[in-house]
Amino acid sequence: MAAALEPGVNVSALARRLGISPPQLFGWRKTFLNKEKEDVPAGSSASVVEIVVGDVVIRVSPDLEEAALRRILRAVRSA
Repeated sequence: MAAALEPGVNVSALARRLGISPPQLFGWRKTFLNKEKEDVPAGSSASVVEIVVGDVVIRVSPDLEEAALRRILRAVRSA
C-alpha cells in the first residue's frame, strides 16, 4: 500500500509488477484512503488493510514494506 500511495506512482504499472490486477489495487487503495479519512481512535483495527486473494484474506498494516507484501502475495498464490 505504501508504494501505491506515493505521489506520482503509476498504480496500474505497480499492480502489474506485483502480479495483481490494476482494478484490485485501485480498490484496496480507495478502501485504505477512505479508512484514513474516518475519525478513529489510535490503536484501532482501522490501521489494518485487508487484501482478498481468492478465498484468502490477508490483513497487513499500512507501513508494511513493499518487498514483504510481495513475498506474502507470492506465498498465497503458490499455495
